[in-house]
Amino acid sequence: MKNILVIDDDEKICWAFEQFLADEGYTPIIANNAEEGLRKIQAAKPDIVLLDIRFPGMGMNGLQALKQIKSLHPEVIVIIMTAQDTVETTIEAMKLQAFDFLPKPIDLDQVKEILDRAAKLQVERSKMPIGVVHNELYAEVKEAAGQPRGRRLVGKSPQMREIYKYIGIMASNTLTVLIEGESGTGKELVARAIHVSSPRKDKPFVAVNCGAIPNELLESEFFGYEAGAFTGASETGKLGKFELADGGTLFLDEVSNMSPALQVKLQRALQEQEIEKVGGTKTLKVDVRLIAATNQELTEAVRLRTFREDLYYRLKLISIHLPPLREHLEDIPLLVDHFLPMISQELGKTIRWVSNKGMELLRQYDWPGNVRELENVLRSAAVLSRSDVILPENLPPEILNYKGRAHSISRLDAALESVLSGFVKEAIAQNRDTLYEEVIDVVDRMLIPQTLEEFNGNQTKTAKLLGISRTTLLKKLKKLKIEVGDA
Repeated sequence: MKNILVIDDDEKICWAFEQFLADEGYTPIIANNAEEGLRKIQAAKPDIVLLDIRFPGMGMNGLQALKQIKSLHPEVIVIIMTAQDTVETTIEAMKLQAFDFLPKPIDLDQVKEILDRAAKLQVERSKMPIGVVHNELYAEVKEAAGQPRGRRLVGKSPQMREIYKYIGIMASNTLTVLIEGESGTGKELVARAIHVSSPRKDKPFVAVNCGAIPNELLESEFFGYEAGAFTGASETGKLGKFELADGGTLFLDEVSNMSPALQVKLQRALQEQEIEKVGGTKTLKVDVRLIAATNQELTEAVRLRTFREDLYYRLKLISIHLPPLREHLEDIPLLVDHFLPMISQELGKTIRWVSNKGMELLRQYDWPGNVRELENVLRSAAVLSRSDVILPENLPPEILNYKGRAHSISRLDAALESVLSGFVKEAIAQNRDTLYEEVIDVVDRMLIPQTLEEFNGNQTKTAKLLGISRTTLLKKLKKLKIEVGDA
């Protein structure tokens, strides 16, 4: 930062700032009213503006000037100076994206502290990558699908590349698909991507959250009802989701929440491609491609007889497992780049970047709420940010104070360091070329059985603690010939 513009009608304050800023190594620029200040902003392009709120006469006041400054130069850091720091003034100035307040009489120590913070912000801005990161791999799918920016998958990790491959494969047929994954991983986005990449893209995509509708209403939601079918029924009847999705795709989210009776009717509808309305006497033919999703382990529900086995196998003709965010943390910068423009538009303020330290904090957190949680964290941080950069102090306490992974890793480092040192020397002496795989297999042979034992053989809970998908766990069990029960 070099140039600092002071806009104040008090000549003594301007003189004091001129001396102080010059002593601190800045180039001071002085304006005695808002209009003059706006002209000098255009000419000198200062890094910081110290702006008084009140000016005598009928000219522009400080808040009006702040609005124009931010409209013309959104990146300029504006610090408000006022002797009348009212609640209303503070709220309005912060709405207009003021960086901070300086109460009058001016305390030069406070000025220095605020300028130091502004300087740190400028340092973070200087690290901002040039240009915008794009997700080229998914761009073709997105463009073909015609999906707006907010309704697409993002990521270049190996896990996400596999998902894109499955989408491409499934788009060319009409088979039923079961999408499995934790809440917030983007199951509906995958379903929409399959639909809009398929020949059915011009037909309806109808989504139903089975967990959000009471079971007693689900049947009429699925199949519709005839006029007068039950007390309170519409006089004209109602079309069900199967009819609304005719020719297109029906997406059933949280499918495990359906009652056993409704499961029977869904199984018949899928098998026969026909439905019968509630209160109706005839069957209706429908042409619907079904995609189901669940965040539960359906095999466990089948074992407990809360989910029909025949329906499970009909839904799981093809299964796509979405990885939790903790398994592909390398995609976080791309996700940040994806969400920030949407959030900026939503909030009406420009948020360009997350600082390096902030990004580091995001990448070490374990994200129990997955991509949805990341989006919400970025939204709240953008609200709290006083500039166009999200800094660590804008992030929530659970991320700032998170020590789980870092603490565990440091303990593991200490335990393995001496052991691995000898192991590496031995491998060099024997001229082995599979050291990495050997070490990982040794760790897996100890870690996986112990974790399974803690959870009484429950593979779902084991995979979650290990931070891997159940599919990955099953592959490791098979490779290492680790025998477990049916849990």
